Amino acid sequence: MISTQIPSKSMIKRIDVFYVLSEGIIVSADIQSKSRKDLTHYTRLVLDPVTMKITKASCDCEGYTFRHHCWHLKTLEQMIKEDRELRERIEKARQEMIQIEEDIASWG
Repeated sequence: MISTQIPSKSMIKRIDVFYVLSEGIIVSADIQSKSRKDLTHYTRLVLDPVTMKITKASCDCEGYTFRHHCWHLKTLEQMIKEDRELRERIEKARQEMIQIEEDIASWG
């Protein structure tokens, strides 16, 4: 059985939430490698601002390079589901993005 538990938060070195109008809400993180403690992997999820579903995912680890999935992505997905503060940051970015899109739509 494969464990889906979130590794300790100490393995997550950085987490950012921002948006790009042409893409969506981006949640990115540097997550420490389990096998090489001196290595971190850049992991990125893009969420659709309307449905809040993942539209794109990527990681620079070997597992993602060869299989297009890895535990770093699962860790970030799980954090989004379970971390209230992170969900609040995502919602704030979502509201800002929607407001800007509404403002742009009203121009023309």
